[in-house]
Amino acid sequence: MYSALFRNVLYPFYETKLRRRATLAYLEEMERSQWRPERELRELNWRKMQATLQFAEKSIPFYRRRFAEYGVRAKDAHAPEDLVRFPVLTKADLRAHGSELIADGWSGKLFRSGTGGSTGEPARFFYDHTTYECRSAAALRADAWAGGRIGEKELYIWGIPTKEPRWKKAKRTLHEAAIRKKTVSAWNLSEERLAGVVDEIRRYAPNLVVGYTSPLYYTARYALETGHRLPTPKGIIATAERLFPHQRETIEKAFQAPVYDRYGCREMMLIGAECERREGKHLNVENIFVEVQCGGRHAKPGEPGEVILTDLICRSMPLIRYKNEDVVVAADTSCSCGRGLPLLASVEGRVLDMIVGPDGQLLSSVFFPYFFKDNPTVERYQVHQDKTRAITIRIIPGEGYKAETSEAIERDLRQFLGERAEIRVQLVDEIPVTSGGKFRFTVSEVPIEFGREVAA
Repeated sequence: MYSALFRNVLYPFYETKLRRRATLAYLEEMERSQWRPERELRELNWRKMQATLQFAEKSIPFYRRRFAEYGVRAKDAHAPEDLVRFPVLTKADLRAHGSELIADGWSGKLFRSGTGGSTGEPARFFYDHTTYECRSAAALRADAWAGGRIGEKELYIWGIPTKEPRWKKAKRTLHEAAIRKKTVSAWNLSEERLAGVVDEIRRYAPNLVVGYTSPLYYTARYALETGHRLPTPKGIIATAERLFPHQRETIEKAFQAPVYDRYGCREMMLIGAECERREGKHLNVENIFVEVQCGGRHAKPGEPGEVILTDLICRSMPLIRYKNEDVVVAADTSCSCGRGLPLLASVEGRVLDMIVGPDGQLLSSVFFPYFFKDNPTVERYQVHQDKTRAITIRIIPGEGYKAETSEAIERDLRQFLGERAEIRVQLVDEIPVTSGGKFRFTVSEVPIEFGREVAA
């Protein structure tokens, strides 16, 4: 009863009348546009990209100067292939030139945000009200693909502020109760905390579960290993980290519900999401222009490359050709669902997560979950490579772990990185998550430029 009332009356009144937001209007348009042919959507996407370049050249001091330095003009972008001549925007640019990225004469309200700073150097940025509404609409559309409905109970295994004033916590709790959303902390993955998360899920019985991939996986594993039966939601959304096949399998087995992989970043929010067919991640082309770049060219479908993103909506502080340091693969097929939204085949991980061998070999973070998944005595692990290329594998040992296991891990890993690789196993009691609540399987301090190694 409350779900229908909230979805049809309370939420539209609150969002449209009280807050004067156009979120639901944008959602309605996105739900229509997703069924347009891919060719039409790509053409619309490109026209928005051209308009964004023109706006930046006219209204953003930083882009005017940077375009001039590169000898390019917005009118030079006749086709997507021309974009490789334009400069990329980096996190270092955001930190050093943030004030120059604000549009001339902007006077509207701005929302402040920032990257998680997993490398120790967070970057701050701003976006406007229209951008917020369009991003919210895109997220609601993707939630529906996974079975989510406005007004039905959702449970998030997510980051919660560690230092939050009482009044702010009370306000958040009241707001979540009204919209039927419950958030449990993703910070602590101890066995005691996992038991509490399982209990909260069982009591709340959500229609949709959304969470960081690692906490979802460890919660599911704990439930299976301890014999706790979890309620079955319509769907489970895994995000913020790479979802590996064995993780999807474990989560689905524990919840008896399908898992939907989602890809985004704080700077742009939703980039791509799986629909009910789960044949790839549909790109959010109404809001974002996505390039996959390999060296000095656009990668071919099926070929991995660095993702370059442009926000097509924001006019207060647009991020154009932004390099978020992820490696992705574009699909060479369309989804059988009939939506015209192009697909990403996979998100391979972060450039910063690649391990470099002594002879320049590049070992993707994708390798390690497969390397460790069949070793039940390894409870958790993290691979860390320092600037000298020395590799430390931090392991929380499980039942049956022996000294010979460490020796075997070092020996087997050298088969892939060479005998000269400096590798050591370190047994630890805890492996911390990042400041944003995410878990990184691999952490490398060796600089990499995708397509070729950069001399250290």
